[in-house]
Amino acid sequence: MDAGADEGQGERPIAGSATPRGRTEIGARDLAGALPRAGGSFGAPQPWYVRFPPIYAISLAILGGDGLGNFHVFLPLWLAALAGLGALALFLARKPSAGMATALAAVALASTASVHRMLTPASGPLSLRRFHAGTLLTITGRLAREPEWFPDKTRIYVSVSEAGTPNRAALPVRGLMRVTVLGHQRFRIGDEVRFAGRIRFPRNFGDPGEFDYESFMARQGIAATALALSAANGELPVTILGHHPSFPASQIEEIRHRIGAFIGAHLDEPVASEMKALVIGERGGIGQGLRNTFARTGMAHLLVISGLHLSMVAAAVFGLIRLLMLASPAIAERGWANKIAAIGAMLAVSGYAAIAGHHISTERALIMVLAYMFAVVMDRPRAALASLALAAIVICLVLPGSSADIGFQLSFASVVAIVLGMRRFTAWAERRRRRLPAAFRRRSFAGAIALASAGYVAVSFWATLGTAPLVAYDFNQFSTVGLVANAVVVPIMGLAGTVTGLAASAMSLVAPRIATPLLRVAGKLITVGNYLAGWFVGWPLAWMRVFTPTILEIALAYGALMLWLTWPMPSPDEPRGHPGGAAADAGTANGGWRAMALAVIGAILVVDAGWWTYQRYFNPRLRVAFLSVGQGDAAVVQFPGRRVMVVDAGGAWHGFDMGQRVVARYLWSRKIMHVDWLALSHPDLDHFGGFAFLARNFSPRAFWTIPASRPDVSYLDLLDELRGLNVPIRFIDDSVPPIRIGAATLQVLNGPAAARTSRNDRSMVLRITDGPQAYLFTGDIEAPAERALIRGGHDLRATVLKVPHHGSRTSSTMDFIEAVHPSVAVISLGYHNRFHFPAKSVLARYAREDARILRTDRDGAVLTEASSDGLELDAYRSGIVIRLGTPGVSSSEPRAMDPSAVASPARADKH
Repeated sequence: MDAGADEGQGERPIAGSATPRGRTEIGARDLAGALPRAGGSFGAPQPWYVRFPPIYAISLAILGGDGLGNFHVFLPLWLAALAGLGALALFLARKPSAGMATALAAVALASTASVHRMLTPASGPLSLRRFHAGTLLTITGRLAREPEWFPDKTRIYVSVSEAGTPNRAALPVRGLMRVTVLGHQRFRIGDEVRFAGRIRFPRNFGDPGEFDYESFMARQGIAATALALSAANGELPVTILGHHPSFPASQIEEIRHRIGAFIGAHLDEPVASEMKALVIGERGGIGQGLRNTFARTGMAHLLVISGLHLSMVAAAVFGLIRLLMLASPAIAERGWANKIAAIGAMLAVSGYAAIAGHHISTERALIMVLAYMFAVVMDRPRAALASLALAAIVICLVLPGSSADIGFQLSFASVVAIVLGMRRFTAWAERRRRRLPAAFRRRSFAGAIALASAGYVAVSFWATLGTAPLVAYDFNQFSTVGLVANAVVVPIMGLAGTVTGLAASAMSLVAPRIATPLLRVAGKLITVGNYLAGWFVGWPLAWMRVFTPTILEIALAYGALMLWLTWPMPSPDEPRGHPGGAAADAGTANGGWRAMALAVIGAILVVDAGWWTYQRYFNPRLRVAFLSVGQGDAAVVQFPGRRVMVVDAGGAWHGFDMGQRVVARYLWSRKIMHVDWLALSHPDLDHFGGFAFLARNFSPRAFWTIPASRPDVSYLDLLDELRGLNVPIRFIDDSVPPIRIGAATLQVLNGPAAARTSRNDRSMVLRITDGPQAYLFTGDIEAPAERALIRGGHDLRATVLKVPHHGSRTSSTMDFIEAVHPSVAVISLGYHNRFHFPAKSVLARYAREDARILRTDRDGAVLTEASSDGLELDAYRSGIVIRLGTPGVSSSEPRAMDPSAVASPARADKH
């Protein structure tokens, strides 16, 4: 973004502008001495709090406290106040370094309090949590936010005023509820509505590596969710009782509807949906295929209103206004052109963000752009990092918990990497130029074009490098074509398409005839962007899956990157290899600590890689994870050595794929990129729904299952996809001999005669043993199949039993439980499921056999590890740890909380 010189100096281009005080500002001016420069230091060393500007220290303290809060580390405010008093005492005692450190600690401690309030559910007589999860309620309230439109449903955000059960009068309650309405119904902000639905509270499944859904919803301010039930008489599921317009929300909403209708009338799909997403923030119409294409090319940010789009709009408005202001000599001479242009850009992006609707990502991006424009108004256009620090402070104060939001992380990581990276690029380019023969040093137009092109690609490089660890952590992918794709597509689709489309949309309100051809031009530009994205994703190795890095690995990666970006650079005039330059700086006090830090990071990474290599390929123990996938089954078996099997993969409903959202994330968190076998107990959707994603992303050697009679369409689609991926399909039964996998043995127990029984009784039954420890996987078998297994004379004894059919009363007969004699029984089921699993009679039977029961709905994933010495089970949500010796249960202890606490029905599954 172009900005001029300081006031009183006239308007100058940004590059190399001189300030009135005679200093020359360069790209890293923001660091204000925190980053060492070539040529040595001047005068005595200054204290760290002088070298490191206060705004950076304060922003890091607030970010640190916000981050601690997101890790559920909450410290009382009185402790922050005590630290503040301690800081004051240290300042009075003339110990400024210790005082400043203590003051920053107080800021960090205080920052955890706001996150604690945000993440702690409201309670009391007016809270929605006065009702139990799953309770059928009739709810009345008012629409507080813009509805979100999807092809098959609508989401509305209702500020609840009262709620009641069918048999009781409505009670006054308060809270924001997200309501899903199937089909299409017209809503407006301010509508007074009434509907019936079962209340649900945001709740994580309780699996390692899962997305933190609870915290995400808390950051959105959403206390509960519900599906509006259709009325029995055929009326609409939501009754609109009245409308209460509010200024300016209702007026803005009307503008959004007019612009949306204008776009829909003049553009075809999918371009119309993309344009709506980029102009008015209506994202629901973009198909998953198009989203995947842009994500795999590293350009997912082009499909949502982000900091990139607001920056482009700000730059366009700033440039236009500045050009007009320069036509006035009086304004130019006073240095007002940049200020007026910045104020105009601030108003423009604020209007754009208002039209774009209530999205946290848009609000956050707006704060970032406004912070930089404020720096321009204050004659600090070069203070990019300072404005970024200011934006971080404001965002964390206004939107607590934002440091855990991936959009926040990507935005700040990319900007920091670009600012510091371009500093190195600029210095490198200048050194290269000055080392040329004198005849070639003179700047030329061709040279300027080449330098600008290289700089443009460099920006994409630094942004990609700065965000790579976070993209790996949250999306488990790396786009190898992202560097080139962004450089090509962003100016076409982001700058030209978005800015032109926004201009056309604004013009449609006053001059639709002129706006229509302009909108079509913008649509053509987006079409070109779509074509190029599809072309790039078709390149060989255009993108790849990566495992989930740990928090430690991310910290090490960013530590190494920051060391590189802040490594001292030689002066442009310094000859190569000069003893006072960066080439020799590693031996000085300034560069020595960096070299030592880099060596430490390298050593830790080597140890980390060695530990994970052992865990993934050489661990001699049998490890089984029973994952929490709602109402369904999924388990991951890591055999001694490197072989991996997935037994069932959960369901897939309404676009929520358990294979993608839970099973794959668990595998990636364990550095597992390849699965040897996919084993399906029987073709029910709650068992096979996640297999398609696993087959596409983990290259399985084979798919094991049983023959299916009368399979449904979704199961046939899965088999077709497996064949298309060249995954062998094996129908197996007890005729298959026991299979030795490492030190473990796998045995199939279900016989071919089971094919004549019900679908559940045809379930594949697997027994996996490792020395004295055994696991029995039973699918959804019921009493007839259990009796058949007993009559077949199979050895059914198991240390850990996956309870048949989610704890249904039609399974787990007493004879079967006695034959298995499990020490631990794991029940996989959904929280507050509609089938009322597990049956109380089933729980009583296992109790009579002295089996310890673990439930995925309450205890989360159950992680087990077997060896010849015994077996250890760790319940991920409840924190229960059970240690079994070879003879039986030897100890049981809570790791994090009282097991009885997980029985509370205060929270419900998100489905």
